[in-house]
Amino acid sequence: MTIVLLTAMSLICMTKETIVRAQNYSENETGSNGVNLQAQNLTVDTAEVTIIEGAAALGNKAFSPDSPNVKLGQNVTWTNGDSQFHTVTSGTGPDDPNVASEFDSKALSPGEKFSHVFNNESFVGTDLTYFCQIHPTMIGTITLDQT
Repeated sequence: MTIVLLTAMSLICMTKETIVRAQNYSENETGSNGVNLQAQNLTVDTAEVTIIEGAAALGNKAFSPDSPNVKLGQNVTWTNGDSQFHTVTSGTGPDDPNVASEFDSKALSPGEKFSHVFNNESFVGTDLTYFCQIHPTMIGTITLDQT
């Protein structure tokens, strides 16, 4: 799958797929559209996380793996493997003042996927907590490592 990505747009991709990224340049370098037509090929590895069957009753065991290590710039794809709707939302719970500030899948139906690229350098070396807004006891973490 090939995706054209303009600067400041979000990146969604599948495991080890080629991504084409166009970069913005000033008008004198590219013409009136501001986009350099020479594209750069990138390969992004994806970490896979599954929301497991019966997740609503499993607390911090609802996601598998429950605490993957992810490199800065790496994509994570969550798959809802349960028979209920769930979300994947950054934050420690509904009362977190920063809830959904990094990512929010909205409601995922059974079998649906959500992807997010972890490129916020301020989270490197930390455990980023996320949860399900529908079932707030479902909690997972992502450990973000330097590239």
